[in-house]
Amino acid sequence: MDIKITTNFSFNKLAGQIKKITDDFVQKVALNSEKISKSNIDSGRLAPLKESTKKWRKREGFPTSPPLKASGKMYDSIKAEGNKLSLLKYGKYHNDGKVPTTVARPFISGLSISDIKEVNKMNKKLFEDINKALKK
Repeated sequence: MDIKITTNFSFNKLAGQIKKITDDFVQKVALNSEKISKSNIDSGRLAPLKESTKKWRKREGFPTSPPLKASGKMYDSIKAEGNKLSLLKYGKYHNDGKVPTTVARPFISGLSISDIKEVNKMNKKLFEDINKALKK
């Protein structure tokens, strides 16, 4: 007696496409992170500026709000580049509270503090792409 087993999926086909699928997903995560990180700065929900900082900004011709957006250089540097988020080095210091004269202002977004609807949409697309790649 011979038994023949057939499948309607191919792990080999998926293996050939998994790098592109994951790269596309991570690139979308980076783009979402850029958008939400900038939105976090624009929101006005970060720790307020000290009065001395507001006076300095006014004297130098910068807007007195929001925090992290005086000249706009750091804000404008927040970019999704391929599969990563990049920004000027001191932006991370402000995010983590490693600037001696100020408090932490966590604005950098990852999946954990992103728009849940967008995250669900990205996850759905990831699984659709994987299922599509599995089919013969």
